[in-house]
Amino acid sequence: MTIKGNIPVIPTPFLDGKLHLGDFDKLIDATADHLDGYVVSGSTGEAPALSKEERIGTVDYFMKRVPSGKSVVVGLGHTNLNEAVEIGNRAADAGVKAALIPSPYYFPNALEMVIEYIGTIAERTGLDIVFYDNPVTTNTKFTAHDLMTLAASVPSVKSIKMTDHSFSKIRTLKEKTDLIVFGGDDIICFRAFEAGVDGNMIIAPSVFPKPFRQCWDAYQNGDREQSFEIYSQVLLPFISMFGPGDEIRTTKALFHHLGIFSSRETRLPLLTADDVRFKEVILGYQTGLKNSQ
Repeated sequence: MTIKGNIPVIPTPFLDGKLHLGDFDKLIDATADHLDGYVVSGSTGEAPALSKEERIGTVDYFMKRVPSGKSVVVGLGHTNLNEAVEIGNRAADAGVKAALIPSPYYFPNALEMVIEYIGTIAERTGLDIVFYDNPVTTNTKFTAHDLMTLAASVPSVKSIKMTDHSFSKIRTLKEKTDLIVFGGDDIICFRAFEAGVDGNMIIAPSVFPKPFRQCWDAYQNGDREQSFEIYSQVLLPFISMFGPGDEIRTTKALFHHLGIFSSRETRLPLLTADDVRFKEVILGYQTGLKNSQ
């Protein structure tokens, strides 16, 4: 299976400290017409704060509601191999075809360790792998050559999500491999377009689904100037205000404001966005919304 295009990472809704999965229905209704898929139970979905059972239940619920033809990617970031495999197998049983996996958190990862870890999950689940190159949260840096070695060693690695701000790595991977490369950070997403990404696993497409689709399609059709105009006038005001660093809580606060989520709750260790922070987010959102009309 080849996955490309705009596949946003989505937050997990809570109400009174518990999963409130019915809010996914409203999120899908508001976005699906303009998206190629979704990443569920990733880091934006607060997966590290969810139990194994909650992660399985989240993906199972989502797969029963998502329209056919949409790519759903399950986040398998974990430090417990057997639990990651179990979550992956249950997701595969529900119809998921691909998993987003970073290097294990906390550990001082060597390339050989990551190859063994990723390879074991791939072998035991049968899922295609989107490797998540995120040097900040995993404290692990990879060169383009490292990523090519990983993909050669684990044939199930079909894609790379690139949160690293090294655009030369994107260009090298696109020039020298058949790997699908996704932009992975909202704040530099247009520069990722310029570097040649095949799609985007970020938050903005779920907040401005139609304008982001228009921006992406214009770029893919060769209208670079029109694409950048949409990006700078509609998307950038929001992107510049909702992050970086606290994108999860600010996105949840915005979804609550828009009536998509029943609350703006996060789960500790994350704190819920306060009103001061929300005023900044809504300023960026409303400016982009006004410019889109």
